[in-house]
Amino acid sequence: MVDGKLLSDGPLQKLKKNAAIFFGVDADSENKEKNIWLGRRKRLASRRYGELKPEYREALTPNIDQRQPTPQSLQPDVCPTLPGRDDGDSSSPRWPLDQPPARQKPSVASMTFKGVAFLAAALNKHRSRESLSRGLRSTRSYSPSLVDGAAQTGGIPSDDDEVFFDRSSGAETVLPAAPPPADFVDSTSEPILTTVPVRERHGSWKRAAGEGRREGTGSSVGLSRISGIDLDMAHDNSDRRQFGQGIIHRLFGRSLKRSVMSREPVKEVLEDLEDHRPFFTYWLSTVQILILAISLVSYGFGPFGMDLHHQSSLVLVTSLSLQQVDFTEPANFWLGPRAADLIHLGAKFAPCMRRDAKIMKEIEKGREKERETACCIRNDDSGCVQSSKNDCSDTISTWKKWGHADSGPGGRISGSVCGLDPKYCEAPASVAPYEWPDDITKWPICRKTSTSSSLQRKSTKHTAAEHMACEVIGHPCCIGIHATCRITTKEYCDFVHGHFHDEASLCSQVSCLDDVCGMLPFINSEVPDQFYRLLTSIFLHAGIIQLGISLWIQWFLMRDLEKLTGTSRIIIIYIGSGVAGNLASSIFVPYRADVGPAGSQSGLLACLIVEILNMWPMLKHPYYALFKHLLIALCLFIIGVLPWFDNFSSFFGFIFGFLLSYAILPFVSLGEYDRQKKIFLIWVCLVTTAFLFLLLVLFFYVIPVYDCEICGYFNCLPLTRDFCSTQNINFKRSDAV
Repeated sequence: MVDGKLLSDGPLQKLKKNAAIFFGVDADSENKEKNIWLGRRKRLASRRYGELKPEYREALTPNIDQRQPTPQSLQPDVCPTLPGRDDGDSSSPRWPLDQPPARQKPSVASMTFKGVAFLAAALNKHRSRESLSRGLRSTRSYSPSLVDGAAQTGGIPSDDDEVFFDRSSGAETVLPAAPPPADFVDSTSEPILTTVPVRERHGSWKRAAGEGRREGTGSSVGLSRISGIDLDMAHDNSDRRQFGQGIIHRLFGRSLKRSVMSREPVKEVLEDLEDHRPFFTYWLSTVQILILAISLVSYGFGPFGMDLHHQSSLVLVTSLSLQQVDFTEPANFWLGPRAADLIHLGAKFAPCMRRDAKIMKEIEKGREKERETACCIRNDDSGCVQSSKNDCSDTISTWKKWGHADSGPGGRISGSVCGLDPKYCEAPASVAPYEWPDDITKWPICRKTSTSSSLQRKSTKHTAAEHMACEVIGHPCCIGIHATCRITTKEYCDFVHGHFHDEASLCSQVSCLDDVCGMLPFINSEVPDQFYRLLTSIFLHAGIIQLGISLWIQWFLMRDLEKLTGTSRIIIIYIGSGVAGNLASSIFVPYRADVGPAGSQSGLLACLIVEILNMWPMLKHPYYALFKHLLIALCLFIIGVLPWFDNFSSFFGFIFGFLLSYAILPFVSLGEYDRQKKIFLIWVCLVTTAFLFLLLVLFFYVIPVYDCEICGYFNCLPLTRDFCSTQNINFKRSDAV
């Protein structure tokens, strides 16, 4: 029991320890982490909020105040040049000693480019060595035994052997020493000199007596590789990565030697690299660009503009005649796909996320009308179409309706249906106990029709099976984003950008809402369940212009913020604010397909404002910093009154971002910081966030809001007559089908 208790308490204690470190309330590491976060916040303030007050304006690079001042470092007018540059070079960059240049991690793009360049150079070097080895084996300058001996010892003789392997006779020359560190300044201006031995060259590649072997080794000098020590002395390998930090350091627990860590330049660089890398910002921007590019390639551009887009054309309808069809659809001034295409990609759209009473009512009304339809057969045998009695012309067609006097198979009075009959369908067959009901709206799609009886039916005319002998010219077509179904021709369906079902005969046999939503099919075809649209819509954009706005915000706001908070915290704020904002938008404007990370961007802005309030005593101009970020929030709100940009998502995203920032950002408190006060603040913010989210879920599923006219004005101002019109397709005139 004791061992079991220890095993059970161990992971729990470790989890508590990690949680305390994450929230910044760990008593053991509080002082150290607090200083690290203070340095990060100062660097963020220098980039985002302006200058700090003089009493807080310390050097942004750590340990600068711990150095021993030199006589020249006390002179403010003396500025040393960069190492390796001549003092008289006016182009050499200079900086004051009390403000050394801030060291930063190289960018991800720079690291990627350098990595590719390094791999390419390594491959070229390997290929050159292989080609040189093959060339040596084919030359006659050396005997085969000599070449084989060189291969065994790892040496490769070459024509330049006398250049690389000559030893000197012991003469010495005077060379300038390596430049001192940037923070060290000598009081004298004369360079420091040192003496190194330089060996004389012989007249040929042959070695003098006693020089054929290295000291302490038995290998031949002329047939061995240059040692690593000689290479390091001959070449300043300054581009080599000197610090074993990063992912490998964390996985394998590697660390630098204490002798290396004690060196002041190494400590400076390691301390200066405390800022996090904005990996999530770069990944998110890349994903958003790729998704928009794929959507434009797959679906193309919708109509561009700020009003409704009108289309008109002569289209073949079910009467087998060309008819003028006029319809309008909303234009997209963000320069992107149509509304229906964005819904297929995962836009926020409430009818795809819950069972919508209004849409289900319209679907049920359509089924009631469909029960009264029958097969309208052309008298000239040109075809047949399922329609109501009013839509079937008595002069050119015959409307075949089953009834009590003339019933269908099994005494059915609901029907008939063009091209569909339980008597002639083999799969699925209408046999007990799976007989087709006397309700055509519940009939399945026939996958296989009896072929033996089809010839007999075609030979008969004006019989009970004449609705099976005609060619069906109309099938269900799902039109628009409100799951509207119409029996029509394929030409008509393609013109109105609908989804044509040529395998079905009735609208009740297809799920138009499934066609509208797309993505993963519903678990139950009658119950929409795509709740994940709250997340997927964050990565979508309505067009190129909206994507440009998002990239600008992520580059100038989110990137600096991730350097401060780290990837895990910025993901929580970004995703949490975006999901909560989309949920609130689904409640108040359920019938608009909205995309874009408006809620997430407002959450980031709220996080920056929290940092301003936390750094308020340190900032030289705090009101200016607060006004600048509030102005950005106002600009986002103004953009939010345009279609495809959601103000409800922005408003609630700001609230959730504000609460999450106070909860997960370490050492941020209301008033003077205290660890117990911070723990209490964390619980209050997290509980409030969870309560608000559950409240939104309750309103979305249990107490839905279907009609809120005033809510629409908060989300879209009608700058023109049709500026805030519905995103569904509207027909100007009803055509005969």
